[in-house]
Amino acid sequence: MHYVYLCCPVFAAPYRNPAPAPQASANILTASAKDAAGMLEDARLLLARLSASKELARRILTAAESSDAAAVKRLIKQTGIKNDFDVTFNPDGIRVSLIREQSRFIIALRWSA
Repeated sequence: MHYVYLCCPVFAAPYRNPAPAPQASANILTASAKDAAGMLEDARLLLARLSASKELARRILTAAESSDAAAVKRLIKQTGIKNDFDVTFNPDGIRVSLIREQSRFIIALRWSA
């Protein structure tokens, strides 16, 4: 007859109840959509300025290639957008996030093939 002996005791992790999801609200969704619609004008303005001016695009690209995030933000701010924004870039492209209290609008543009 053979007996199995465990060399170490096996402990089970305690079960945790997941936190309940917050209550969804159509009013919050509607307010968020209105908030995002206001950012759409800034997105259109930024895209129109970038597509119309190769000089602006070149200056933003040059600043990004030298890792000068402050210059990139300054050049984007000069396009006339009114919302707060955040900019991230890498060798493939640029992401501009327009930010408001209830929503965020992200524009991702490529500058390499």
